[in-house]
Amino acid sequence: MKHLIYSLLTAALCLCVNSASAAEQGKPVTNYKEIRLPELNSMQVRQPERYVMENGMTVYLLEDHEVPLIDLSLRIYTGSRWEPADKAGLADIVGEVMRTGGSKKFPGDELDDELDNSATSIEIGIGRNEGSASINSLKHNFAHSLEILTDLLQNPVFPEEKIALCKQEIAGGIVRRNDDASGICSREFNRLIRGKDSPYGHQTELTTLANISREDLIRFHQQYFQPQNMILGVWGDFSAAEMKKLLAETLGQWKKGTAARPAVPGIDMKAAGTTGVYLVEKTDIEQSFIRMGHIGGLQSDPDYYALILLNDILGGGFSSRLFCHIRTDKGLAYHVGSGWGAGMDIPGTFIVSGSTKLASTAEFIRAAREEVEKVIKEGVTEEELQRSKDTFLNGFVFEFDSTGKIVTRLMAYEYYGYPADTLEHFQENIAKVTCADILAAAKKHLKPQNMLILVVGNPEKFDKPLTEFGKVTPLDITIPGMN
Repeated sequence: MKHLIYSLLTAALCLCVNSASAAEQGKPVTNYKEIRLPELNSMQVRQPERYVMENGMTVYLLEDHEVPLIDLSLRIYTGSRWEPADKAGLADIVGEVMRTGGSKKFPGDELDDELDNSATSIEIGIGRNEGSASINSLKHNFAHSLEILTDLLQNPVFPEEKIALCKQEIAGGIVRRNDDASGICSREFNRLIRGKDSPYGHQTELTTLANISREDLIRFHQQYFQPQNMILGVWGDFSAAEMKKLLAETLGQWKKGTAARPAVPGIDMKAAGTTGVYLVEKTDIEQSFIRMGHIGGLQSDPDYYALILLNDILGGGFSSRLFCHIRTDKGLAYHVGSGWGAGMDIPGTFIVSGSTKLASTAEFIRAAREEVEKVIKEGVTEEELQRSKDTFLNGFVFEFDSTGKIVTRLMAYEYYGYPADTLEHFQENIAKVTCADILAAAKKHLKPQNMLILVVGNPEKFDKPLTEFGKVTPLDITIPGMN
C-alpha cells in the first residue's frame, strides 16, 4: 500500500510539474502523451557484505534498522532434478519432513507450538532447482531461532509417522491432479517439451512414492546438505560484527563436507525439439485450454533484453497484441498471453497460452500463430517499443525497495553463476534495445511453424478438427497405481 501511495504521489507531482512547465510556455497540456517526464535517476543500491566462513558457506549480510526484525534465507545446491526418477517426490519429502519431523532436540510438533507463541517462522523446502531454508523472527528471538534451524539442518530425525503423513498429503494431490484442465495443460506441455523421464519432466506418482523409504531420505540429506554447498543471506536489525559472531557459533560449527556442488543436468534435446499437435480429451469442460510453443533460452543470451520486450509487446499484458487482437477485437479468448521463458542455468520455454470456448478452438490457434508470424515478419513499432520500455524502466525501482530483495537476488546470481551486478545493468540494456534488435531476435528465436500445440478439451465440440494443424497425438494422463 505504501508503494502504491508513493507511486500515485510521484505521478501527480510529475503531472503538475510538466503541466506548469507547458503552461508557462503558453502550451497547455491537453493530452497525456504531451507530458514529458525527466530521465530516471541512476540507482544507488546498498551492497551487502559478502564473506565465506571456514566451512565453505557463503554469507551475505545487510543491516536494516527500520523495524526490529531479522530475516534469514539459505539456498542449498540440491533439488528434485537430482532425485532418481523412480523415486520422484523424494526431494519434496526430505524438505517437508526435515521441518515437520524436527530433530531430537527440537521435535516437530513441540517446535510448532513454540514458534507460534514467539511469532517466528522457520521453513525448509526443496524445489526442482534448489533447496531453501528461512527464518523470519523478531530481533530478540533470532539467536534462538538460528539455533533451532542449525539443528534441523544438521540433525533431522525423519520420523516414520511424519514421512507417512507427508506421502499421504502428496498422494491426495496426485489423485486430484486431473480435475483441473488448466493444470493438465501446463503440466503435460512441460513434460512433452522437457521429456517425461528427464530430470525436468518426471513427476511424482503413487508408484514412486511407494519406492521411497526413510533410508532414502537419510542418504539424500547426507549427500546434499553440506555447508560448502550453501549460500546464506541475513538482513534486518542487527550489527554485522555481532551477526558474524553468532553465525560462527552456530552454522559455522557445521563441519565442511566432501561433496562437490552437483553438476546441472542437461535438458533432453530430443524432447526439446518436439513439435506436432497433442490432445488431452476431457469431455466434462466447456472450454478448451491451449498451450503452443517451443524451447526458449537463457538469461545470459545477448538477445535476452530484446526478447523480454518483444514478449511484453506480443503477449505480456492488457495492451499486448495477443490480448488486443484475440481477446478484445475477435472475442476468442477468456484469457490469452505469451511468455518468453529464459532460465538461469537451463533453457526456458516460449509459450502462447489461453482458453476459449470449444467452438473457437481452431480459430484461436490460427489467430495466435498469425500474431507470432506477424511480429517476425513486421517487427514492432516505435510506439510499442517505448511503451514496453516505460513499463520495465518505471517499475525498476521496485526491484530494490527492500533489503530482502537485494540480498536474495545476489544469492540467486551466485547460485546460478551470474555476475553480481547483472540487474544493475538492466536499465541500460533495456534502454538501448531498438526495433531492429527486436525484429532480429524474433527472426532468430521464434519458430511459429515448429510450435508444439497442446489442447485440453472435448474434440467433438471443436469448430474444426485439430488435424488442420498436423497429425494429432492423444495423450494418456491416467494416473499409475490408481484402481
